[in-house]
Amino acid sequence: MERAVVRHDVNRGGQLPVKPTIITSFDPDKDVLVIDEPELSRKDLVFEQDGQDTLIRLADSFMILASLENVNAIDLDPVPFLKKFYKALQENDTEQVLSFLADDVLWEMGGPQDLIPWSGAWEGKAGVSQFFRLQKEGLAFEKLNPTRFIAQGNTVAVVLEGSGETKSGQTFSGGVVHWIIIKNGQISQLQCYRDTFPIIEALQGGRPFTVNAGINGAAHYTNKSVTSPRTTDSIVFDETVFDTAPATVKSARAMYAALQGLKSEDVRKAFAPNVVWHMFGPRDIIAWSGERIGPIAAVESAKQIIETMRFDHFKAVRMIYQDNVAAVLIDEPGVSKATGIPFHTSVVHIVVVNEDGKVASIQNHVNTAEIVEAFLGGRPYTVT
Repeated sequence: MERAVVRHDVNRGGQLPVKPTIITSFDPDKDVLVIDEPELSRKDLVFEQDGQDTLIRLADSFMILASLENVNAIDLDPVPFLKKFYKALQENDTEQVLSFLADDVLWEMGGPQDLIPWSGAWEGKAGVSQFFRLQKEGLAFEKLNPTRFIAQGNTVAVVLEGSGETKSGQTFSGGVVHWIIIKNGQISQLQCYRDTFPIIEALQGGRPFTVNAGINGAAHYTNKSVTSPRTTDSIVFDETVFDTAPATVKSARAMYAALQGLKSEDVRKAFAPNVVWHMFGPRDIIAWSGERIGPIAAVESAKQIIETMRFDHFKAVRMIYQDNVAAVLIDEPGVSKATGIPFHTSVVHIVVVNEDGKVASIQNHVNTAEIVEAFLGGRPYTVT
């Protein structure tokens, strides 16, 4: 039976403890440490490695609040570790990159495996080495620049700006999200969410191009859903978070409820007047893609989604949040209404909420490669 979420309490009563609270069975994947100080935040804490244990103390004091036995400090505070990882990635230091990974790491990137050979699921460091080898065979270079880290416990959604160039000199760019899980101080799983259509276009030499069926057909890999029983951060300072959703989560949920009904008044209540709605994809092929400004333009794009596609389900698999930003992992299998051809894609929404509790921006990091293929009637297809 899978272990449920367990709450571990650190009751200070407004005073520094004489002795730290010793916690012997904390699971960084699922458990929550509750520190009874609602006025504090994560920024007030320091996580220190002490042998096999993690010590948690206030930043302005040497007194230890808690000691978590057999827990790696990186599992509780992964962003500094990940910043070093991305520095190695930007320097194309493959050996150094591999040192950040667990021996049994799972590295995933959605996309058509016959067109982008490094898409798919890669297991272990040997598999990730193969990923980089195939990528270097297909591309002259790729740059990934992290712009935001959304951390909740040992799970982090990293928002990146991506760009690159093929061996033939064709360039591509686009937003990327890495969904990362840390275990025992190493990257246990990394999923890459991006629109691979610009990469396909560059690899094919730019427009016009034709994609043939291929000997083995088209194998589109879709990232597998990552779930967790924990809906909060691994450290909270107010127990009410278990019963009442934080403001950022409430605003994101209100947005999805408004979009389901597509009622103008509900949408206006959920969105800021100047909301930035950005759906990735080639706009000349997929009418709902591109950047729109304002609630009415967002509704127009949402209506075009409903008019052109029918979803088997639109399932929010998991939401993590930090401050005023939420990252929402979504599974979307469906079919093109025009052609009847099915597709299956996985998506990450990055939702930013303003001070008034309105959604100020949403970025839809969707892989449109299989959607484009479905819209154009399947293989072979030609893009003009």
